[in-house]
Amino acid sequence: MLPILAGALLIWRSETAKRVVAAVPQSWLVGVQLYRALGVIFLILYATGKLPALFAWPAGIGDIAIGLLAPIVGVAYARAPHNAATLVAGWNVFGILDLVIAVGTGFATAPSLLQPIEVQPTSDLMTVLPMVLIPVYLVPLSIVLHLASLAKLRCEVVAGNRFGRTAVA
Repeated sequence: MLPILAGALLIWRSETAKRVVAAVPQSWLVGVQLYRALGVIFLILYATGKLPALFAWPAGIGDIAIGLLAPIVGVAYARAPHNAATLVAGWNVFGILDLVIAVGTGFATAPSLLQPIEVQPTSDLMTVLPMVLIPVYLVPLSIVLHLASLAKLRCEVVAGNRFGRTAVA
């Protein structure tokens, strides 16, 4: 949570971070998350008996969908920002929701004294290299990218209203 909180604070409080986010095209903030399609690895690991279905299916399908939609949503925004703003906002919300579900099911299926659901195999594979890089690095990065995209979208809506244009979202 700490990297996510730090990223969110920077996005909303740091003038330097705001300038960086403003300089990056919205279509890039969205399109870069194509890497999320690599969530197919969760389904492969489930198929080989290394991850539980309760974790692998929602995490895998959600990541694949968000990842494959990233360039489509990014191009739609680049072509018609006013028409695609709601699409970008929805894609960001679903992207964050997917990550919350993945982390939640990962915790629920991890071996611990508090494990609410006993499954075999467990999601303990996610605690060793290289898989641990996903929850430790890629999940926070993805959430911060979604937050940056939403913050940029909000600024564009405010700027559009300020100049007499109709709202983007």
